[in-house]
Amino acid sequence: MLAPVADGWASRWRDQIRDSVRALGPEDTQPLPRLDHEPPPVPPDLVELLRALGVALLNSADSAATTTEILQDVAAAYDADVLAMVMPTGILFRIGSDEVDLVTVPTRNLRLDQIAKVNDLVAVLRLAAVPPGVGLRRLESILISPPRFGPLLSLVGLTILSLGFGLLLNPDALALPAYVALGAFVGLLRLLADRWATLSVALPVLAAFLVTVLSVVLVGPVTHENALRLLAPPLVVFLPGATLTIATIELASDQIVSGASRLVWGVSQLLLLAFGVFAGLSVVGISQDGEVQQLGGWAPWLGVVLVGIGYMFFSSAPPGALVFLWIALGGSYAAQTAGALLIGASLSGFVGGLVIVPLTQLLARFRKSPPAAVMLLPAFWLLVPGALGLRGISQLAVGLGATDVVATAISLFAVALGVLVGTSLTRDVQAVGRTWRLGLRR
Repeated sequence: MLAPVADGWASRWRDQIRDSVRALGPEDTQPLPRLDHEPPPVPPDLVELLRALGVALLNSADSAATTTEILQDVAAAYDADVLAMVMPTGILFRIGSDEVDLVTVPTRNLRLDQIAKVNDLVAVLRLAAVPPGVGLRRLESILISPPRFGPLLSLVGLTILSLGFGLLLNPDALALPAYVALGAFVGLLRLLADRWATLSVALPVLAAFLVTVLSVVLVGPVTHENALRLLAPPLVVFLPGATLTIATIELASDQIVSGASRLVWGVSQLLLLAFGVFAGLSVVGISQDGEVQQLGGWAPWLGVVLVGIGYMFFSSAPPGALVFLWIALGGSYAAQTAGALLIGASLSGFVGGLVIVPLTQLLARFRKSPPAAVMLLPAFWLLVPGALGLRGISQLAVGLGATDVVATAISLFAVALGVLVGTSLTRDVQAVGRTWRLGLRR
């Protein structure tokens, strides 16, 4: 009587192990051949939806590979014969058997609340739960929605961000008031640039120039610090840390065109900022290092808390997101700190990137949590490759050496590799988990 039961359990375990191993194998990404000689025509409103959705996803800081996967999933859900080739500045669609459609992608960064709503809409569209026209109207309402917090609170958020990153990057007790004042000054410049198009074009250079002059003339004599260590926190809003990280991820995952174009854009932003720094130093000179009053080990953790608050106000995080932002930011910073102790500061970003992807995916499972993308983007800022790059290129411009430039390149690839490995491991765990759930139902 026991032998058949034992054989049944052994067979189930054998099947489960085989399914788990199969789930870890490479996915078949080739589209299935259509049986119909004449595929059904693609509705025009679905084409418009895919075009607008692709632009929104790229402006949400999604990579080209992620955007392509989502567009293909949505097209398949509506049984449409559509293929997409995604680049940061444009998306090429093949519709049906012979129609080609091209849409350009204007540069516009979505707020965190908009990113959350776009991700919620993607979940609905992947199930084809609404008609394409309804989905398009929902997306348009998301893109034109007003920010959760107005200009004043956005200015407060940028000021808090400057102080938070100051505590993370250079926790000098005497420099903290300067971080607040310079962050508020940059925020006022941004508000003015929003109403004056000519200023917005030159804003990164002008902001870097003015912050450098103020740092050398007013802050340097008080803090006795090299001005280059004071610049990154007030200019954090201009630092392309997330862009450089995503570019490196795309290059490491063979998305050559997309990764190269993002990398060139990110480096050009750093060069604009460095030009402003160099111009400022050419006018007022450079302050020398002196005795500084560095705060204790608690300062960076307070900085993490302030970064979460500042990001919430500056980028209008969705309601209830602050606690989850704190957990994601704290987890990534803790992992990066542990990585610095284990494998060195230059490679610590690998551990931070390795942890942040599964952590945000886990947090996204909670009922009140925002989507993982909302927590992932601020974490990219916290890994500070943009801040390292600004300091390195600025030092190179004034002839102080290329050590930080090399450290930035190593840090970028460490973060990218960590994110890639973390994403792959998360995907494998989810795939194996699905096989176990299916096995329990049998």
